[in-house]
Amino acid sequence: MDFKPSGINHITIRVNEIERAEEFYGEVLGFELVRKMGQSMAVYKIGEEDTLVIVEAETSYDPNSRDFRVDHFGFYLNSEDEVDEMATYLREKEVTILSGPANRKKGRFVFASDPDGNLIEFFYESE
Repeated sequence: MDFKPSGINHITIRVNEIERAEEFYGEVLGFELVRKMGQSMAVYKIGEEDTLVIVEAETSYDPNSRDFRVDHFGFYLNSEDEVDEMATYLREKEVTILSGPANRKKGRFVFASDPDGNLIEFFYESE
């Protein structure tokens, strides 16, 4: 497979207090809120097509278990078929597939792990 991403679509980070993070990214940095997903996830537009996703950590209630890290980053693919081709290619290269390929409301995705355990999403999403 000749994989040439057209860009990084998004980076997802975990935060400990979603309201405080929304104030920082939305009001202080001025990022445009694209959508809220439940009570614990917000998506901000950066530039023309890129996004930052913030997700409240599951352990945010416990000060001794704070969780802050980059959760994953995602690459655009051009079709649902390319998602499946990427999954096949990654398996052939003995890359760990953590989730998918699977459908979501507007597309298809596969999550894989790099050699250090960083989570990478390859996905297609229709308009």
